[in-house]
Amino acid sequence: MTSADGVTGGVLVLGVGNPLRADDGVGQAVVERLGLLLPPEAAELRAVYQLTPELAADIAGTRLVVVVDASVDVPPAEVAVRDLGPGAAKGEPFSHSVDPAGLAALAQTLYGAAPRMVLVGVGPVSLEPSDGLSPAVAAAVEVAADAIAAVIGER
Repeated sequence: MTSADGVTGGVLVLGVGNPLRADDGVGQAVVERLGLLLPPEAAELRAVYQLTPELAADIAGTRLVVVVDASVDVPPAEVAVRDLGPGAAKGEPFSHSVDPAGLAALAQTLYGAAPRMVLVGVGPVSLEPSDGLSPAVAAAVEVAADAIAAVIGER
C-alpha cells in the first residue's frame, strides 16, 4: 500500500548515520536489516547521512516516521525507543540539518501536517573512523530492528 506522497503504507523509517565512522553507521545498518525482515509494503526504508529539511515533504503525508540513529545519550550497545507522539513539532525547523522534532516542525509549517515520530537510539561504542560497526553495536542491530518492527506493527 502506498500513500499519496509515495511512502509505502504511510510508514517511513530513516536510518541515519555515517557508516565510515564506526557505530555512527548503526542507523543505516538497522534499515538494511529491516529490509530483510519486513515485507516491502510494511514501510519505506531509507538510509541517510543526516536529517535534512528536504525530508519534510516526504514525512508530511505519512502516519508514522521512525528515526534510528546512534545516540551518545544511550549506554553503549543498548537500544532506547522514545515516542515523540503525533505532530512532534518542536525545535528549530530552518537549518541545513535538523533533529527529528525540527523536521516535524518543518513539515507542520510547510505542509500543515506532521506524523507520529518515534526515535530509536543505539548507544555507540566508537565513533572513530572505521568502515564497520563494533561487535557489541553490530549485535544491537537485531534488537533495534525488532523494536522498530514492533512499533510499526509487524511483530
